[in-house]
Amino acid sequence: MVKGAREKTTSSVGSGKEAVSQARTWHESNCALARLLKRHRRVLGKAQATAVDIRREIDALTPLMTALCRRTCRFCPEPCCITNTVWIDFRDLLVLHLLEEPIPPCQAASEPGAACPFLSHRGCRLPRRIRPWMCIKYICPAQRAVLQKKGRAVSAALDADIEKIERHRVRLEAEVLRRIRRKIQTSPSSSSAYSR
Repeated sequence: MVKGAREKTTSSVGSGKEAVSQARTWHESNCALARLLKRHRRVLGKAQATAVDIRREIDALTPLMTALCRRTCRFCPEPCCITNTVWIDFRDLLVLHLLEEPIPPCQAASEPGAACPFLSHRGCRLPRRIRPWMCIKYICPAQRAVLQKKGRAVSAALDADIEKIERHRVRLEAEVLRRIRRKIQTSPSSSSAYSR
C-alpha cells in the first residue's frame, strides 16, 4: 500500500463522486507506480542515487526557502497557494517512491483560483521535502526583492542550485524510463506480449 494514500484531506478539487473518483485514481496510480518501481528496483540503482542527490539538494535549500517564506508569505496579498495551479508531477512521484517517502494523500492540482488542498491557516500541511517541486522552487516577487537585498551572489547561488536540481530531475526521469524500457524489451515474457 502507498504510504499516506488513504489519509483524508479537505480538497477543493471537486466534491462528492468526482472527489471520490479522483482520490481512487490517485491511489491506484501511485500503487501501480510503486509496483513498477519495486519490480525493476534491481536495475534502478543509478536512479535511486540520483533521487538521493535530489533529496539532499532540496534539504540544502530548505533553510533559505523557509526563511524567505517566514519573511514574506504571511503578508502576501495574493498567496501563490491560491493564485497558482500546482500539481505533483511524475518526477516528484519518482523521487518520493524511490526514496520510500510518504505519498501525499491527493493530487495538489486545483482549479484556477481555488486554494491548494494542502493549504492551512499556518501554511502548507505537507513537509517541505514531499511538496511538489514547483512549490519548493517558487520564488515570488517579494522573495526576489528580499534576495536582492542579500546581494547578487545569494540570488545567483540559489538560482544555480534550483537549476541543478532541475537537471537532476530530468536525468532521474530519463534513467528510470530507459532502464524499465530496456528491462521490458529484454524480458522473455515481453517478446511474446509485444508480438500479439
